[in-house]
Amino acid sequence: MFILKRILFVCTSNTCRSFLAEYIFRDMLEKADEEGKLNRKDYKVSSAGLFALDEDEPGALAVKVLEKVYGIEDSDKHRARLVDDDLVADSDLIITMTDAHQQALEEAYPEAADKTFPLKELAYGEDGLDGSLDIEDPYRGDDEDYERCAAEIEKALKLAADKIISK
Repeated sequence: MFILKRILFVCTSNTCRSFLAEYIFRDMLEKADEEGKLNRKDYKVSSAGLFALDEDEPGALAVKVLEKVYGIEDSDKHRARLVDDDLVADSDLIITMTDAHQQALEEAYPEAADKTFPLKELAYGEDGLDGSLDIEDPYRGDDEDYERCAAEIEKALKLAADKIISK
């Protein structure tokens, strides 16, 4: 029996961090599929924001990082969307970019508490990295800030990949 694994990445506006995480993780799944490690079609990866403006465009520097560093094209077609009841109910795993995002989701959707985790908790344990569970928001930063953010997300995703796939 085929079971689709639905993974939702969440941040504030769905134009930077959760957007980067979605596209980087999709790319990781594609590469794992090419290596015969898994079937990419078994996974649905998406993202949303707690305070997103529906249809908002992704940050230009986030798109630039995905193209330049990861070779991911067409990410500029992404449009932000707001977390809602259906997205939460339809997700098997919800991965937040900060501890505050997790807390806000659990307050709004208590039924999702057992499937909602900060990315850094999945990657580094309940204390995160250096005592922090937060991926810093690169919003209003420069190219280096976005590249640093993407690298931090990628590193955490690689460390958490087995947990993400098995949860």
